[in-house]
Amino acid sequence: MNRLITKVDKYSIAAEFGIEVGDKLVAKNGTADFDIFDYYMAIAGSHMNLLIEKPDGTQFLFDFEKNEDEDIGLGFDTKLMDVERVCENRCVFCHVEQKPKDVLRDCEYRKVDDYRMSFVDGGYTTMTNMSKHDVARIIEHRISPANISVHTTDPDLRVKMLDNRNAGKSLKHLKKLADGGIVLGMRVVLCKGVNDGEQLDKTISDLGKLVPKGVSGGGFSLGIVPGRITQFRKKNHMPFLEQFNKEDCKQIVKQIEKWQEYFLEELGTHFVYPSDEFYAISGEEIPPIEVYEEFLQFRNGVGSMALFADEFAYATRDGLVAPKMKITVVAGMATADFMSKITKPYENVTIAAIENNFFGKNVLHTSHLAGRDIIDQLKGKPLGDVLLLSARCLRYGENVLVDGVSVLDISQELGVEVMTIIPTGGSFAKALRDL
Repeated sequence: MNRLITKVDKYSIAAEFGIEVGDKLVAKNGTADFDIFDYYMAIAGSHMNLLIEKPDGTQFLFDFEKNEDEDIGLGFDTKLMDVERVCENRCVFCHVEQKPKDVLRDCEYRKVDDYRMSFVDGGYTTMTNMSKHDVARIIEHRISPANISVHTTDPDLRVKMLDNRNAGKSLKHLKKLADGGIVLGMRVVLCKGVNDGEQLDKTISDLGKLVPKGVSGGGFSLGIVPGRITQFRKKNHMPFLEQFNKEDCKQIVKQIEKWQEYFLEELGTHFVYPSDEFYAISGEEIPPIEVYEEFLQFRNGVGSMALFADEFAYATRDGLVAPKMKITVVAGMATADFMSKITKPYENVTIAAIENNFFGKNVLHTSHLAGRDIIDQLKGKPLGDVLLLSARCLRYGENVLVDGVSVLDISQELGVEVMTIIPTGGSFAKALRDL
């Protein structure tokens, strides 16, 4: 496949050679069969050649002599510089399978399970489509950390959960990667009555044995997140899953916190972390920021509330930043109480808890809120001067929410200015101060 060049850094080696945006990379060091890792391995050397095709079809071979590890300044239209590996699983908790049919953008129905995405954008792989060669390649290229969706260390149960006969035997890759010096960022999507309880204890125990001793965990971590349950499970012919209730979540938090105490004593790291959603549903107190150490599981919704609160406290350390305007802040059900506590001293700030009717009331994250739900639940209510909306509600690169409703639509239908902000404590404090 030809890789379209979408960026050429100014004053870079590539720019000096006359390579331009719109050109295509045909081959590297004499081969057209390569991906992002092969490309970066070539860049790490002091010599490489690229076959470049111009828009008119003319091809040029460029030979580069450069310093080792010096980038030549090119960007491409594909993250992997290769075809993505398609997910071969049909997980019992699959979020793609739980979306409404033919309503969202095509990319939101794409199922990718590619180990190379760990390096590119922090993505996760189940390892079910990985070969021994792939494992060896990860170790050779030092693709670390490798992010792995484990879910359970019971081979038979994993086959059942992922609906893939390779799911059990692929667990063997974990130890090979750890023994090969690869740091593992792992996660478990927890499903009630499936991989919780004693099964969760077994999984945590087994994965904890992969962590090297004496280096405070060495970057190894494990996140426990609840399986998402939308109203489309039944419509899409998925098996029934029961939602964790408040008492379930309390038990899960206590169960994981016991393991944290054990690992902190044995390994010098907490290692395993429940996602914020468990704390939100259970009503248990969010741990202090120190518990999350390097926030290695932040991508899985672990520690985001603790970090937000800490950043907000720091940004307001000199006193209240009370806004002059009256502000309504949109929040999903998982974070509404948390935001209410933070903004309690601010009379001009109101938190609007929005129930998710688009995906179903069990979906609690602010980032999954639909524009129509916000409009329907806030219409006719006193919203003040400004409606604050998390930028994570928006589709990447667009000014619309998951259901295609735009920020402008919300503003016009509610008759209020809508302002989107990056959902960090510092950004929130700044917004209050500026308004």
